[in-house]
Amino acid sequence: MPEDGAWAMFIPGLPLAAEGTTLEEATLDLIDALRDYAEDWEDHLSTAPNHDGNWALVQIIDASADEQLAEWLTGSTR
Repeated sequence: MPEDGAWAMFIPGLPLAAEGTTLEEATLDLIDALRDYAEDWEDHLSTAPNHDGNWALVQIIDASADEQLAEWLTGSTR
């Protein structure tokens, strides 16, 4: 549910958050954050103790289209 006219999304255990005026906008923002995280993980976070266990998540991000990630994040299909 939106709060104060905005949607907010986050993934527990990861330093990622997103918001938007609609669920779709927040979801797209979180997908961008996930893609940035995957790039950073491949570049340097893979050796950080608090990120080194996220290999599978990065593989999912890299192998998925934006629509697939949106379905995963929202639990719905379009």
